[in-house]
Amino acid sequence: MTGRGPYDILVVSSYKPLPAPLLASELIGRVSVVTEPEFADFYGPAAQVTTVGSVDDLTAVRDAALGIFAEGRVDAVLTPTEAGIAASGLLRSHYGVQGIGYETANICSNKYVMKRTLAAAGVPVTPFRPVHRLADVPAAAAALGWPVVVKPTFGGGAFNVVELHSPGAFEEFAAERRSAGLRGQRTPLLVESLVEMEAEYHCDAVVHEGEPLFAAVSRYHGPVLRSLGGLLGSYPLPDTHPDRETALALLRDVLSAVGLRSGVAHVEMFRTASGMLVGEIACRPPGGGLVEGLAVQYGVDLWQAFLETSLGLPPTLRPRHAGHIVANSMLPARAGRITAITPAEKLAAVPGVLRVTMTRGVGDVVDPDLYSTSHTGVVLFAADDEDEVPGRLKELARLYELDVAPVQGPREFGVVPLGPVPADAAGHDAQVGSVR
Repeated sequence: MTGRGPYDILVVSSYKPLPAPLLASELIGRVSVVTEPEFADFYGPAAQVTTVGSVDDLTAVRDAALGIFAEGRVDAVLTPTEAGIAASGLLRSHYGVQGIGYETANICSNKYVMKRTLAAAGVPVTPFRPVHRLADVPAAAAALGWPVVVKPTFGGGAFNVVELHSPGAFEEFAAERRSAGLRGQRTPLLVESLVEMEAEYHCDAVVHEGEPLFAAVSRYHGPVLRSLGGLLGSYPLPDTHPDRETALALLRDVLSAVGLRSGVAHVEMFRTASGMLVGEIACRPPGGGLVEGLAVQYGVDLWQAFLETSLGLPPTLRPRHAGHIVANSMLPARAGRITAITPAEKLAAVPGVLRVTMTRGVGDVVDPDLYSTSHTGVVLFAADDEDEVPGRLKELARLYELDVAPVQGPREFGVVPLGPVPADAAGHDAQVGSVR
C-alpha cells in the first residue's frame, strides 16, 4: 500500500488487546476482532467482535473470519501477543491479506518448528527434543542430559515453563497440581537442555523489505525464568558493549532463517561460556515495559512500526539517543485483591527515575495465572552507565510494597510470595539461567 489510510484491520487476540493509542491512530478505520468470550469487552462498541473458543484454534478462527471478510475488505491482520500469531498468519495466507504468512507465523510461534528451523539454518540454539505428552519428558531429558526446561510449543510469558533437574524432580512435579497446565496441553511440549548463562539479552528490530532499519540490543536485569516475582526488566546495551555486534549479526541470521521480511521482531539471546545462543523469536513487539523504555531511549515507537509494516507501509523511524541508559522495570504482581501498594509518587522520588506508570491499584484483582510480564506498574529510570543499574533496582525493591488478600470465587487462590530482586540484578555474572 502507498496511501496513509484509513485502513480496515482485523485483530486476532485473547488476553491482551492492541494498545488503545494504536487503535486511535488515524491510519485505522474499521476494526474487527476475533477473540475469546472472556475478552470480548476489551474493545469498544465501535468494534465488530466475534468470539471463538480459542484464538489458537486455526479452523475456528478461519471460519469466524469468513463473515468479517464478507462484510468488507481487510487491509491487515494484527495480533499483539503469542496467542493467535499462527492463526493470524493462516488468515493472511487463506484470505490473501498482505503481511506475514502462515509458514513464517508458525515458525515464530511454534517453538519446536522455530528451533528446528533455526538449527537447520546453522543458528546456535540449545539442544532440544519434542514430546507429545508430559509422561514422555524423562526419556527426552535422559537423551539430552538432565537438567532440562519443559515448555508448551505454543505459549509465552514464561507461563507453564518449568526447570527440572532430575528424574526425581520430574516425579515430584508431575504429582503436583502445578503440572496440570503442561499435562493438559493439546499441542506437543518442548524439552530443552538447561544451560548456564552469563547474560540474557533481547534484540528488538523493525524490519522492512528484508532489512532491519532499526535494532536495539538490551540486557535483562537477570535470567527471566529465575527472576519471576522480582523486578523484571532490561536496559539497552551501550554501542561499545562487546556483545552488541555479535547479537546484531545473529539477528540477521535469525530473520533470514525464519523468512521475516517486514514487521517487528523480538529475539531472545543469551551468552554462555561457549558463546551466544538464540532462545526464541516473536514477530510482534515485546511485552512489559520494554516498548516504553525503548521509546524513551531511542525515540522509536515499536507499536507504530508494527502497524505500519503490517499495512505494507514503510515504518516511520526517526531514531535518536537519550544520552544515557534508560532502564525499564516492571513492578511485580501477586495473585489476589490488592489491599495496599506503594504510590507512584514515592517510587518517582528515587534518584534517576524518569517515569512511573501504574497499571493496578487498590481494589484490583490479579488473576492467579501470572506471566513474566504480569505487573502492577512500570518504572523507567536513567543511569549514566551499566554499573548504576543494580543500585537503582535495589532502591526500587526496598520501596515497593504490595499487599493482597485471597479472593473467593469459582476458583480460590491465595498469595504467592513476592520474590526479591535477583542477586545478579543488571545481569552482572548471572551464573545459572534458562531458556524461556
